[in-house]
Amino acid sequence: MLGVDSLPQEGVPKGTVTNHTWEGSRVYPGATHDYWVYVPAQYTDAEPAAVMVFQDGQGYVGPEGPVRAPTVFDNLIHKGEMPLTIGIFINPGKPEQEVDQRSAQYVPIDDTYARFLLEEILPAVGKDYNLVDDAQGRAICGMSDGGLAAFTAGWHRPDAFSKVVSHIGSYTRLRGGSEYPYLIRRTRDNPKPIRVFIQGGMNDLNLTEGSWTLANLSMASALMFSRYDHRVEIGDGGHDMFHGGAIFPDTMRWLWRDYPGVKGADDALSFDAVVGEWDVVTNVLGKDRNSVLTITADDGALAATINDEQHGEIQATVVDYDGGALIYKYVEPIPEWVSSKDGDWKDVEWTGRMAAWVRVAGDTFEGAVGSEDKPLDYSVKGRRRASRGD
Repeated sequence: MLGVDSLPQEGVPKGTVTNHTWEGSRVYPGATHDYWVYVPAQYTDAEPAAVMVFQDGQGYVGPEGPVRAPTVFDNLIHKGEMPLTIGIFINPGKPEQEVDQRSAQYVPIDDTYARFLLEEILPAVGKDYNLVDDAQGRAICGMSDGGLAAFTAGWHRPDAFSKVVSHIGSYTRLRGGSEYPYLIRRTRDNPKPIRVFIQGGMNDLNLTEGSWTLANLSMASALMFSRYDHRVEIGDGGHDMFHGGAIFPDTMRWLWRDYPGVKGADDALSFDAVVGEWDVVTNVLGKDRNSVLTITADDGALAATINDEQHGEIQATVVDYDGGALIYKYVEPIPEWVSSKDGDWKDVEWTGRMAAWVRVAGDTFEGAVGSEDKPLDYSVKGRRRASRGD
């Protein structure tokens, strides 16, 4: 169900939406593309506007559709919860058979579609409007195969698109989409500079190509494994945009949360979300291991200790919180199984360097903890202990 931020509100300036046609494509010869451009009421040429590109644009731009992106933009821009953003809503090309052209453009996992946007569509819109030219001010979004295309553009050109929204994305066997979880995992030590929002449904498609539900969950696991700035929302819907549309305003808040000028982006970071005692459960290959994580703040810096049921008290070596992910690192004591028989530590290269990456939501957190010396993760969950005064 759509909320108030997806509906017209009294007193909110309404942007304009204009219809355009792109012909004579050099990247896709013979294809004609319909597209729409949304311009906020507050736009002027004085400052470059952020830009967001939508694949299958007609499904996002309609005022009575499941997403209603222009109305959401109106409301959030008015409240300062996202930057002044020009939206480009582009349909796949239509030569003789539109469906075939959609597949040809959206499914390949190379940089061809990104080049089409960067060499043709953005310059065309940029002739009429002052658009940002840095990746931090550019986002890209799509649904199904269009979600795959959005991720592919960000993956190949993170210098051009730093923010990706994928609704019910086709990370299945569609000529390569299933490769992404593995490709993402290979970047564990050097993740690409992209922020990714994944939305999927528990009752999505299940075809010969694969299960869309499992494919999106696999993407979520890979993004966690390689420590990407990401968020995943899996609803109980199918291959439609009802869930993605309902949470679209919150998606935009999360996506643009730290962009210059957005409400709260320049505020001093509060550590209240993480300071305190947390009961932590780490699942190590099917066995739960309990500990208590105590986080304190002093002079703008965080510190932490882990009281582990197996190793006792351990001092964290690194604690960092950026308003999204909480990261804490520590070194586990050398376990008994690597000791020599006479009790001396001989030829031991054990370091036990561990790093946890968790996302905090109120009084709970969830994420992964893994070794910094080998690519192996365990799931970890935490719940804040009530203070004595509660």
